[in-house]
Amino acid sequence: MYFIELFSVFLFFLIFGAIFSPFLGGCLVLIVMLFLLGGFIVFFSLNFIWFIAAGLVLYSLGFVTKFYRWYKLPDYNEYINRYPQCKLNNVVSCFKCGSEKTIHNGLFHKQSKLRYYICTACGSALFRFKVL
Repeated sequence: MYFIELFSVFLFFLIFGAIFSPFLGGCLVLIVMLFLLGGFIVFFSLNFIWFIAAGLVLYSLGFVTKFYRWYKLPDYNEYINRYPQCKLNNVVSCFKCGSEKTIHNGLFHKQSKLRYYICTACGSALFRFKVL
């Protein structure tokens, strides 16, 4: 019985996280998910604190994983030292495909001070930087 409780908590937060992504969710889906949450709590006689604890653990793991991936990327100087052929006149090219078309994304949201460049052609992460 304990396995079912843990599995339901994990499933709930997996689905709940998908709803809050900007391209999947909406108010109607959120209301449906809240009804499903209520159904899980009543059907399995669960305490809501387990849902909160599991959500915090999953959120923390996602945060640490994202930050670790960002930290493993080279900064601009390391990138140029590692791939000297990628430094062009005023732009940087991709080390995999050689494309000059790059964009920069925030690590956690659009206005994040921790940012990284991505090649738009092949999707590989190039290097990281911090906004002052």
